Amino acid sequence: MPINHISPLDGFRALAILIVFVAHCGLEKLVPGGFGVTIFFFLSGYLITTLLRAEFAQTGRIDIRAFYVRRSVRILPSLYITVLLLLGLTQWLPAEHPAEFWGVFLQLAFLTNYPWITGNAQGVTGPPLWSLAVEEHFYLVFPVIFSATLAALPPRKAAGLCLGACIAVLGIRLATVATISDIGKIYYWTHTRIDSILFGCCLALWQNPVLDKGAWRPRLLHVLFALAILLGCLAIRDELFRQTVRYTLQGGALFVIFSYAIHDRGWMSIALSTRPLRIIALYSYTLYLIHVPIIAGVHALFPALGLLGLIVISGALSMLYAAGMYALVEQPAANWRRRFRSFSRTIPLAT
Repeated sequence: MPINHISPLDGFRALAILIVFVAHCGLEKLVPGGFGVTIFFFLSGYLITTLLRAEFAQTGRIDIRAFYVRRSVRILPSLYITVLLLLGLTQWLPAEHPAEFWGVFLQLAFLTNYPWITGNAQGVTGPPLWSLAVEEHFYLVFPVIFSATLAALPPRKAAGLCLGACIAVLGIRLATVATISDIGKIYYWTHTRIDSILFGCCLALWQNPVLDKGAWRPRLLHVLFALAILLGCLAIRDELFRQTVRYTLQGGALFVIFSYAIHDRGWMSIALSTRPLRIIALYSYTLYLIHVPIIAGVHALFPALGLLGLIVISGALSMLYAAGMYALVEQPAANWRRRFRSFSRTIPLAT
């Protein structure tokens, strides 16, 4: 199985964007949009670290320059085109809060999760770029750390260090709630949310179903227990719990669920690999960038539209935009960035 196309991950990616989309349509009190973001984080940590492990195993080194070029070509074109397009629309459409230079700069520089840097300047309304900022901060630092230290360590020890970092981030959250009044900010900051990505790194480094022969295979009972933990996290509404321990419990539960799904050759693998989910996963990045402004635009144009109509029309328009961006921008960019692959990514699935 090609390491850059692990079929169940398509399903997780699609489910994550669907959760986020439906929540932003007005069902945030019923659908946990933030959990969709956490799935994205875990998936990113797992996939990127698995690729780094594979590269080091094959070449004995990590080509940091090639990594940054690949990530830039993957992330920047769609982001910049979408933000600039939305900025252009605001020039002739009325906006309650017009975009400011420093606000747009924050968006293009992946700093929207720390808006106080430029005095909370207003950017282009719509794209939820704070989570993209968290991921890009991870991409900027983690490959260097992995290349310098983790790559040469036994995978179990490297995973232990990542787990230690997860515990440290939990400690930071617990300390932060005692020092700030608005603990909701913890949800957005890189230094308080990076463990959601690092839990994915732990699975990539220890008991990785793709790379480690004889990796632990969770039983269905383990999965049911993990799902119970996730449901408990969603049911508990206490804000102190939600901004501290919740992310740690979710990371541990996703470790089990991802491991089971990647191993599985039965019902879960089939369900996560259906064609509709694969298509949504293919467009997921641009869908994430565009869905909020489209939902806002549809709601503004058709204020009497019901919830179902809003979901259908906004979903169709978002998919149409994402399909166009994929054909015109993302696919050509993907073909170009293949030149910067420094190793073969086709590795058999461990059994």
